[in-house]
Amino acid sequence: MQNRKRILVVGATGQQGGAVARVLLAQGWLVRGFTRDTASAAAQELTALGVEMKKGDLADRVSVDRAMEDVYGVFNVHPGPLAMDQDEAQAGKNIADAAKAHQVAHLVYSSAIGTDQAALTGMQTEKAIVEKYIRELGVSYTILRPASFMENFLDPRFGLKGTTFTTAALPTTQMQLIALEDIGQLAAMAFRQPETFNHNILELSGDTLTPVQMAAAMSSATGLNITYQLLPMETLRQLNPRFARGYEFLNSGKATKADEESLRRIHPALLTFEAWLKKTGAKKIRQ
Repeated sequence: MQNRKRILVVGATGQQGGAVARVLLAQGWLVRGFTRDTASAAAQELTALGVEMKKGDLADRVSVDRAMEDVYGVFNVHPGPLAMDQDEAQAGKNIADAAKAHQVAHLVYSSAIGTDQAALTGMQTEKAIVEKYIRELGVSYTILRPASFMENFLDPRFGLKGTTFTTAALPTTQMQLIALEDIGQLAAMAFRQPETFNHNILELSGDTLTPVQMAAAMSSATGLNITYQLLPMETLRQLNPRFARGYEFLNSGKATKADEESLRRIHPALLTFEAWLKKTGAKKIRQ
C-alpha cells in the first residue's frame, strides 16, 4: 500500500477489534489500538504483531484525542452488555466527535444486527443512539451491523461445552451468523473505498442455521458427536439479562434478517458456518 495509512482500532483487545486489527495489518495498514490496559495479554499479543497500543479511557476525551492524532480512519466497537460499567452511548459520541475534530477520513462503527429494532428488544438502545449521532454528525462513515459471531458459540457459558452445544435459541430458531474475519474484511473495504461505502449501513451475516443444524455441522467437521441442548432462559437471564432479552426476541421470529446474497456480492469470500469450521472453527473445537 502506498503511503501507508494508520487506522485507530477502538476496542482492539476484544475479539472483534482484534480480528479487525489483524486483517488490517495483513493488508498493509498501520494499526493503532486503544485500550484501558496495555499490559493485558491481548494487548501484548497485538503489540508483538506490530500494533501500536495506546492507553486510554473512552470516557476521557483527552486520551481519545491523543489516540486520534495522525490517523486516516477509525474502527469503533464497544463491548456493550459485556461492559455494564461503561456508558456506551457517551463513549460512541466521544469517538465520533474526536474523529470529526481530527478530520479523520472515514469512521467505521460496529453496531449490531437489528439495531433499528432497539425499542422492541430493549437490548441495543445505546447502539441506536450512537448510530443516529454518527449519521447526523457530518462525517464520512460506514455502520456495520454484525449478526452473532460464529466464534461466540465456542464459549462454554452459552455455547459449546465438551460435546454439548447449549444455547437459549429454540431448536427451530433461524440464527444468522458472521465470522469475525469477515467483519475485518468488510471494515478494510470501507477504509480502502470510503467514497463507495460512505453513509452505508450493512447488516452482516454469512449463514443462517438453526442450532440443531449448527450442532450437526460441528459434528461433521470435527468427527465428534455434538448434541444440541436448550439453555433455560432463566439461566441466561442470571448470566446476563440483556442477552436473555435478545434471545427472547430472536426466538420470536421477528428479528431482522441480513441479506446474505447481497452481502456476498460485495464480499464474495464471505464465510458460511461450514467454511468457517473447515478454516478455523473445527481446530478450535478439538483443542
